[in-house]
Amino acid sequence: MVRGEGSSISAKGQHSLWVILEEEMKKKDIQYIKGDKLKHFGRVNDPYMPKGGRHEIAICKECHAIYRGKKWFLDEELYRANIKKKTSNSVLCPACLKIRDNYPGGVVTLKGDFLRNHKDDILNLVRNEGDRSLRDNPLERIMSINENRERIEIQTTNEKLAQKIGKAVYKAYSGELEYKWSEQNKFVRVDWNR
Repeated sequence: MVRGEGSSISAKGQHSLWVILEEEMKKKDIQYIKGDKLKHFGRVNDPYMPKGGRHEIAICKECHAIYRGKKWFLDEELYRANIKKKTSNSVLCPACLKIRDNYPGGVVTLKGDFLRNHKDDILNLVRNEGDRSLRDNPLERIMSINENRERIEIQTTNEKLAQKIGKAVYKAYSGELEYKWSEQNKFVRVDWNR
């Protein structure tokens, strides 16, 4: 017999309560695993995605991204109109949290002799792709660009932007492109060489 807060539940009753709670939690965290033709389910827990709340909208205090209708977007007019309202919640968006915690979703490594001779052009292409993605989805951002003589390493907030950067560099300059995925497809390493 387990007791708590003035009520008693048998061990068997407590076990079935936990089973019900676990099932409810699983329903919220299940997504399709990418590339799985049989549509098997897998748990995807992203601690940076919002869990919901009682406010009408959430506004990122760093980048001014707005969360409404289960979607993040940029709109300066809406930001200015809602930042002082009590129906809005001031938060850090998932991208700003990942940047703060240095938690990349993708890493792009560019290397080779061709890179040394065309570094400025390639970096302009990378930055342009990052800007284009930011306009479409404020959660897709370049976190950092680290350069040295032999290679450039670009960290992104999610795996999709890393793929886009790799594809854009490959499309513009050919070479060799390789994707290395983590087990649940939430992190990717993209290697380009020429």
